[in-house]
Amino acid sequence: MKYSEQKRIEYYECDENQHLKLPAMVDLMMSVSEHQLSSGEASTNALTERGLGWVVTQYHIEVQALPQPNDHITVTTDAVGYNRFLEYRDFNFIDEQGKTLITVKSEWVLFDLKKRKMVATDEKMMTDLGIPLLKKLPRFPRLRPQKEYQVKRQYRVRYDDLDTNHHMTNGHYFSWFIDTLDREFLREHIIQSIDIKFNQEVTYGQEPFAYVSVQDDGQDIKSYHVIEDEESNPRAVCELTWRKI
Repeated sequence: MKYSEQKRIEYYECDENQHLKLPAMVDLMMSVSEHQLSSGEASTNALTERGLGWVVTQYHIEVQALPQPNDHITVTTDAVGYNRFLEYRDFNFIDEQGKTLITVKSEWVLFDLKKRKMVATDEKMMTDLGIPLLKKLPRFPRLRPQKEYQVKRQYRVRYDDLDTNHHMTNGHYFSWFIDTLDREFLREHIIQSIDIKFNQEVTYGQEPFAYVSVQDDGQDIKSYHVIEDEESNPRAVCELTWRKI
């Protein structure tokens, strides 16, 4: 069930280093997957009528290079399988020469929009879409909050942060992660890999805290992030690996 679209990277999608922003990267992925499903029973509109929505629970992203303004790229997606509660989807960003720039593995659930909890996979829908039942599930790194962090910053979930599932869209988490890092660090480093686990949704009006610590052991440069609610419950945990530009 592969699908692809060609995209031109715009200046407003890039940072001051002229590299594709992480929220813009996520937005491109969401756009391509939604376009693939737009005419069927798994589309946002069709699921909303049933009181359901797609929710990402985890990403593993490897970055060879980030696209730049006016680059023409192809974004591909493939729904690779499911089990009783989880669905899996891959993405690739490919340049004009056929080189893979970014690879993404993602894990999804169906979400009851009224009860605000995950529901079992719709097996008939998966069969109709030609998505295979998986006997062996993709493995993602196990993420846990750090015991201590170097920086703490509070945010507020705005109306503009919300998606059609009525909670903060996953791309906006990356805006908070990046914002907790120093500008000079961001000007001198480029992302290499991303692991993120969404534990619980963040909703309108909440004022969670974003924490970050940066560690450089001479071989790996990593930033460790967590978003916690006012009661110190971890809503999302993230690890970013960087390299110097």
